[in-house]
Amino acid sequence: MVVTNTLKHTDMEDLLPVFNEAFSDYDIPISMTAEAFASHLESLSYSKDDSVGLFDKRRLVGFLLIGRRGSVAYDAGTGIIPSYRGRGLSHTLIDAAAAHLAARGCTTFVLEVLDTNTKAKNLYQSHGFAIRRNLLCFSAKQDELVGQSDLLLEPYEDGYRVPSCYESSYQNNDQSVVEGLYTCSDIVEKGTRKGVAWYHHTRGSIAQINIEPQYRDENFMKEAIISCARACTTQTVRILNVDEADTVVINALQAAGFTKFTTQSEMVLILEEQKQ
Repeated sequence: MVVTNTLKHTDMEDLLPVFNEAFSDYDIPISMTAEAFASHLESLSYSKDDSVGLFDKRRLVGFLLIGRRGSVAYDAGTGIIPSYRGRGLSHTLIDAAAAHLAARGCTTFVLEVLDTNTKAKNLYQSHGFAIRRNLLCFSAKQDELVGQSDLLLEPYEDGYRVPSCYESSYQNNDQSVVEGLYTCSDIVEKGTRKGVAWYHHTRGSIAQINIEPQYRDENFMKEAIISCARACTTQTVRILNVDEADTVVINALQAAGFTKFTTQSEMVLILEEQKQ
């Protein structure tokens, strides 16, 4: 009999092989090393006490991993190993997680789902999740970048703030990039600071590029993107979860040689307070 319980007593080494098996046949397969998995969860403020697993005679066969910040819970990964699918266990897992989170004081449950995964999207909607916005994901190979950049990425000067025009997704927000050990640099042109960028050299990931409003156009954004991409040591560079409404970034990415490889829906469930 499959039952739900928290992951409070489940170690990373026991969780990782189940995670990799559960995501091995997804539209975008995922396989992580122990180091990458730990870093990924740490950057999302993973809470094993808030996370829920599916267990068959103490064997972990599914999970809903939770990142938590204050009263906001984030789905850091939901999966069931292939041999246990088709039994309605996804419904059981979501219901158990929502009730558990509400009882622990969470008021908002946020997740992203690939738009190609219509089954999962419909599943979440059937449990009360609503689509808040659409997010686009892009990638480019270093040798296929188009254009040059004269912008400099200089050490970040503490106290310099440039507001984002569009709210960052959970995994790209300020706390995530700090906990994920992203580099923060000032974007400088001819001695003038004009923005701030967060990027990860060894992961080839750009999380945020925030430009002063008076300089924020497609040409400047394109140069900023190229500078960040060139600062990465990977052959491929990705920028995930760009708000569909942010045409400046989208057009600049395409002009710089980036290609959209998938889209996601950001979904939200408002949790009702429950007693333990």
